Amino acid sequence: MPTRPSSLVPELFAHQPAPRADGRLPVTITHLEMRPADWTRRGKPPEIEVALEPIERPTASFYRDLYDRVGRPWLWYERRLLGDGALEALLHAPGHELHVARHGDELVGYFELGDDELVFFGLTLPYIGRRIGPWLLDRAVERAFERGTACLHLNTNTLDHPRALDTYRKAGFRPVRREARELRDPRILWPEVYRWPPR
Repeated sequence: MPTRPSSLVPELFAHQPAPRADGRLPVTITHLEMRPADWTRRGKPPEIEVALEPIERPTASFYRDLYDRVGRPWLWYERRLLGDGALEALLHAPGHELHVARHGDELVGYFELGDDELVFFGLTLPYIGRRIGPWLLDRAVERAFERGTACLHLNTNTLDHPRALDTYRKAGFRPVRREARELRDPRILWPEVYRWPPR
């Protein structure tokens, strides 16, 4: 099973604010877009073998496991609020695709497309910092444009990986709008699940 030195993990989350007593979590969301002519392919093949698999009609439980393992360190929680029926309706909607990356039996990460949006994209912690992210982002962008997307949209926020925005910009995404919001802090909602900082 892949591991990362524990000393490297806290620095990934130093930018995340400590939980507040009122349970609110301020973030800045950056919305970006990219057209095919703007795409800069940056991802070199990984040094390890990574298989990418499209998942047809994922179940709610299968998806929640992916979402949790990739998104929990970055405080993703919105999909956790959906019941099975609502979640599977979203996952099975026309224009939705889910692609999972694995190294052997280990989850590397996944990306999720919905119409003209890269909805979710990320890696599990053991695979961050191994130059897999740019390669997987290339696969996501490639797939989006293969299916006819003329302008691909995504958003990232100030809780995400500290280099996420820079990675997207280097790939050719252009910021088009920023907004400040306050979210419900999952570290307050589910303190037994969202430990802070992650380890």
